[in-house]
Amino acid sequence: MPRKRHRLYISGLLYSEILDRPLAGIRRKVRELVRAGGLYPVLDICCGTGIQCGRLRQDRSPVFGLDINLRMTKYAAARHPGVMFVCADAISLPFPARYFQGIIISFALHEKPPGIRPRLLAAAREVLAPEGRIILVDFEQPWSFGSHAALYYIRIIELLAGREHYRNGRDFLGRGGLRTILKDNGLAEVSRFNIELGSCAIVLARAADDEP
Repeated sequence: MPRKRHRLYISGLLYSEILDRPLAGIRRKVRELVRAGGLYPVLDICCGTGIQCGRLRQDRSPVFGLDINLRMTKYAAARHPGVMFVCADAISLPFPARYFQGIIISFALHEKPPGIRPRLLAAAREVLAPEGRIILVDFEQPWSFGSHAALYYIRIIELLAGREHYRNGRDFLGRGGLRTILKDNGLAEVSRFNIELGSCAIVLARAADDEP
């Protein structure tokens, strides 16, 4: 294997081992929501190694993954043939308006600076079809003993990701977590699945100005 491809493989593999494996249950639930709602074509924003995209494939239903990291995008494309992966900025999506029935944003909002989060959600809404749905997965302010305990573990992982990542995550929770950012950006919850041991939630949302 050429050295460049070898480095790409190792980078993606390490990322998968550290972050993707513990998220297996969440990814299954996201897949259930997409398939139950028929949310195709579907776009996974900030898709990382593309594992969620790979699990969303069924028949010929169109699945797209987007990430700003070119190496990660190449790794995802190599591992998940049949999925369209695009390397681009999440606040400037290179897709037609109102194209996607489903959009996934999983653990991407908390790591972004405060000023980027609303821009990312605005970009997502621009490419969301009328009556489409957005599935968001991210941290919430702890609500129980178990979620408080989980938050301490999460903070260690966030510290390992770097100071800026950690600082943005603390800011995200300080502003109210996922529940608050949805409300502040014109999104209404359709359903919610709280995950105590992750101090997080999976939320199926719609544009607040759409009829329920």
